[in-house]
Amino acid sequence: MKQPNNPYYYNPYYMPYAPYPVDQTPPQQPYRTDNSRAHLITGIVAGAAIAYLLSNRNVQQSISSTANKAWGAVRGEVEELKERLADVQAELDYYRDKDQDSE
Repeated sequence: MKQPNNPYYYNPYYMPYAPYPVDQTPPQQPYRTDNSRAHLITGIVAGAAIAYLLSNRNVQQSISSTANKAWGAVRGEVEELKERLADVQAELDYYRDKDQDSE
């Protein structure tokens, strides 16, 4: 490589036509061809287990009772939050009226 007339523009490490390093690792197998049978069997077993559990009466009753308890707890907490907000609003109104009376 010929050095240019201006020494400040010369970069000895710059080689515009240098070959890029080639990756030597073998290509990975696609997701489908790598584990198709294992995933199929796992999916069939998981689907059968879920179908059995959802068709069982005891499991259905326990799921519905748990959902009812959770929904009741959520409703109770929402009502409690409403009461607290009403209390805070009442206190704000009280202090606002008290402040206006003192003027």
